[in-house]
Amino acid sequence: MIPEKFYFLRHGESINNKNGLVNGWTDCALTIKGLQQAKKAAEVLKNYKIERIVTSDLMRAIETANEVAKMHEKLKVETFKGLRERNWGEYENKSRETLPNLFINPLQGESWTEYFQRVENTLSNINLNENVLIVGHAGTMRVLNIILGYGDKSSRIPNSTPIEINLRNQNPLNFLK
Repeated sequence: MIPEKFYFLRHGESINNKNGLVNGWTDCALTIKGLQQAKKAAEVLKNYKIERIVTSDLMRAIETANEVAKMHEKLKVETFKGLRERNWGEYENKSRETLPNLFINPLQGESWTEYFQRVENTLSNINLNENVLIVGHAGTMRVLNIILGYGDKSSRIPNSTPIEINLRNQNPLNFLK
């Protein structure tokens, strides 16, 4: 179940992001810029009541989550394979320009439906509570937007921009600075 108020943070810039490559399940680290972005996001989020941090098990998301955890001393980062980015199969590590659209069914990868169901099932099974921070990927936010009824409004959310999602507000998506 999705809580009425929670936070979302896309990972910082990864090596593949910098090189214009499709990341997917490719496990690559943050760049120096990505680490700086994660630290900046952590500085912003230290002023918010975060009670739990859940993240994808991919390195770029874990590194980002760890920076936030440093500002919330008693919190441990919990990793979930089900929060990974979509498996892009044949498009992994290739130029983003080779990807025809976000909803294709790549060979040796996940269909949009398989990906959506995986993330949705993971979110419903990890007992999310208020004030949880989900550290994930652009695709994770796309899934969240669809679950929440906002369509696909986040196809290019910036790296490491914290978002407060409060379903009690008329404008529920608040990009934190």
